[in-house]
Amino acid sequence: GQPDRPFRVFNMTKDKSKIKYFVYVRKSSEGEERQALSIPAQKDKIDGMFGKLDIEFVEDKASAFKPFNRPNFAKMLERIRTGERTGLIAWHPDRLSRNEKDAGEITYMIRTGVIEDLKLATYHFENTPEGIWMLQMALSQSQYESAKKGRDVKRGLEQKAKQGVRPVPPNIGYMSDKLAEKGNKTTLVDPERFDLVRKMFDLMLTGKYSPPRIVKIANEEWGLRTRKGKKLSRSNIYLLFSNTFYYGEFEYPVGSGNWYHGTHKPIITREEYDRIQ
Repeated sequence: GQPDRPFRVFNMTKDKSKIKYFVYVRKSSEGEERQALSIPAQKDKIDGMFGKLDIEFVEDKASAFKPFNRPNFAKMLERIRTGERTGLIAWHPDRLSRNEKDAGEITYMIRTGVIEDLKLATYHFENTPEGIWMLQMALSQSQYESAKKGRDVKRGLEQKAKQGVRPVPPNIGYMSDKLAEKGNKTTLVDPERFDLVRKMFDLMLTGKYSPPRIVKIANEEWGLRTRKGKKLSRSNIYLLFSNTFYYGEFEYPVGSGNWYHGTHKPIITREEYDRIQ
């Protein structure tokens, strides 16, 4: 059958000075990339190295670990396929991809000449069978490192749950122990909100107040606010009254069936929780 996208055979004698390039820069907020070079830093470094070329910057602020997760990356590849710009520049192979599908797409486009030239600031690449093979190895290494770090993070979070500390941001009434060393953080009572949350449970336990009425009292009469300064919403009050964390137990991850006894101070008893439900 006919290919469903442009197909060009790479011409080793092509004058690369006439190629127009996309410069792809990316920075994810995820844990495995906290030490990665920022987008402005990537732009400055690349502009200093390749500024004499005809370049256009494209950036994404998303992880490359999952395929189809970067809208600007996808649009850039489509523009390359149409021949608008046929060169590609990046800081390092892991900026382009940390997953098998996107990596395969990039190397296939290089091998078939759709991407006529690839330049990397911190990695030497030659468009030869051996060069493409080495690029594939570098992209595979990036995928492996992301997967390994993700596995290690998951294992660490599960261990934290086993120790009685729920590894998610604390509910209203509690706060994180920010002064504790990493790996030894606990969930502390929020002195400004703990007693107010208990008062909401007390109103609920009388059987005379509806959840919307209680949240209105808390917001308007008591001035209760989240640690970010926001009022409680109606949907949040139902989640609050049905949250097992307040009597000292939690499920992690949610839906896993793995339950743990927390080391934090409960606001209510299990019996009070059951009455409210």
